[in-house]
Amino acid sequence: MISRVHTALETIDPELGAFITVDAGGALARARHPPSGRAEGLLIAVKDLIDTADLRTTYGSTRYCDHIPRRTAPIVTDLEREGAVVIGKTNLNEFAYGVSGYNPHYGLMRLPQDRSRTPGGSSGGSAIAVAAGAADVGIGTDTSGSIRIPAACCGIFGFCCAARAVPLAGVHPLAPDYDRAGYLTRDVPTLQRILDIRQLPETSGLKVVSAAELQLPALPDEHWTLFREQAHRIHREAAVREPQTYGADLHVKLAQPVGDPVRARETMRAWRAEVDAALHGIDLHVGPVMDGPAPLTTDVLADYRDGTLHASEPLLAHTPTANALGWPALAVPTPDGPRQILGRPGAEPAILALGAEMSRAALPPSPGYQS
Repeated sequence: MISRVHTALETIDPELGAFITVDAGGALARARHPPSGRAEGLLIAVKDLIDTADLRTTYGSTRYCDHIPRRTAPIVTDLEREGAVVIGKTNLNEFAYGVSGYNPHYGLMRLPQDRSRTPGGSSGGSAIAVAAGAADVGIGTDTSGSIRIPAACCGIFGFCCAARAVPLAGVHPLAPDYDRAGYLTRDVPTLQRILDIRQLPETSGLKVVSAAELQLPALPDEHWTLFREQAHRIHREAAVREPQTYGADLHVKLAQPVGDPVRARETMRAWRAEVDAALHGIDLHVGPVMDGPAPLTTDVLADYRDGTLHASEPLLAHTPTANALGWPALAVPTPDGPRQILGRPGAEPAILALGAEMSRAALPPSPGYQS
């Protein structure tokens, strides 16, 4: 395990912007005597939105640049107890509020396969670490697609857990009703090892009864009313009180009007009923992860300079649906581009089984996806 840690540390390329903090000494110390368990031998890269005791946790913000939590979040300790070794804390959009793959305080994140593009976000650093081989598992969060988008851009698997499937204690909130935890891996067996620790059913012998690529009812704009209501509640006061500690893009987002939350909740209830009816008798929904390729770094930096969100908008065309429903979803790299598999809570084994199958088989290109 010690040699694996050394190899991983040598793999880290600062120009990719994957890590905010690399814990070389801590990783080597833990690798000498790791506990035996189901995650033994796995190297973990933890999104820097998630608390780690005695290891700097910035939340992607200068306000917390020297913050050392007292406790480690359960999503991390659950894997450490089973033998996993944390190698460091990964870069993210500031406070996880965005999918551009740029943090004005800790730098631009770049695709290992094409450094002219970002991996998207907000869990971009975790995706880079896994795709580049510096970690076996990336722990991330996903409020609108923040695991699945970077996974799709990096050509790896990204799993967003169902609502309340994984405890979010020790994870800095963004929009609590939509915040989810999850994992990024290069293959399904590794992902299954992690989900087994979460005590989800195994996939062996399972068959998918039905999967469809039908068009789901469009996510109403009122979803973003409720999203902004929660994000503003968490961040707006601090952004007004200490404006210099927030990046320009967050000021743009926090200045957006919220709308009418009461009306929005009614609209969203009706929409959920429509989705449920559309998927009646269907186990899983298969569709694109995003519209278009990973964003160019030049476009992302231009957006930041101009106070616009043009580069990010195509990335959010499909993924927020899972968060609005509270359902699990998996981004899958296929020979013809990334796909997303969505299912009801409890369908996790079927999602993984189909994901493994799809990653091996050529499929029709996802609508709107351009390589």
